[in-house]
Amino acid sequence: MVDEPVKKRIVAQLKPGKTALVVVDVQNDFCHVEGVFGKRHFDLSHVEKSVDRLLPFIAQCRQWGMPVVFVRTIHSNWTDSEAWVGRLAGAGKEMPICRPDTWGAEFYKVEPQASDFVTTKHRFSGFVGTDLNLVLRARGIETLLMTGVASNVCVETTARDGYNLDFRIIFVEDCCGAFSVEEHASSIVNMNKYFGVATDSRALSEIMKGLG
Repeated sequence: MVDEPVKKRIVAQLKPGKTALVVVDVQNDFCHVEGVFGKRHFDLSHVEKSVDRLLPFIAQCRQWGMPVVFVRTIHSNWTDSEAWVGRLAGAGKEMPICRPDTWGAEFYKVEPQASDFVTTKHRFSGFVGTDLNLVLRARGIETLLMTGVASNVCVETTARDGYNLDFRIIFVEDCCGAFSVEEHASSIVNMNKYFGVATDSRALSEIMKGLG
């Protein structure tokens, strides 16, 4: 259940025609047991559950006529820098994540449709070096429903940048996945305290039905 003050905030932000669903990095290398993180024995259980909840939520958003934007990661020699490959305590050099034209870069379970928009990023944020801001502004979008992987890295970084660009942020917590429950929980705290509001897809669905 969503308490009444939070529900009022969400209702005020879910404006018809001005809200978009943003799906971040739901790709094999991040989510599949045979992907880069799976092979390195990261715990993917939370990620897998979040994707299973995300799939019907994407379908619902499409039924509501809401724009759906997929943000995917591609890393190549053209975009890698020394600082970038030095991330993860230097492990970035040894982890060929989402390289061009590889299975690992393909979407995991989700399937963008012709009516959806796909943008490609090369850093944690979906707004850095992409056309995401332009696309959202062109569509008159004001509110972003944030979903995807990982909650505390690319989803949160994209949400923070979106907030700094004056978008309203709704963090769909059960449709975001991380490599630990603790990391996921920290993002929920940050979103609620500083950048927007966190809620789950079930609550959002009920609210959207009421608005319809």
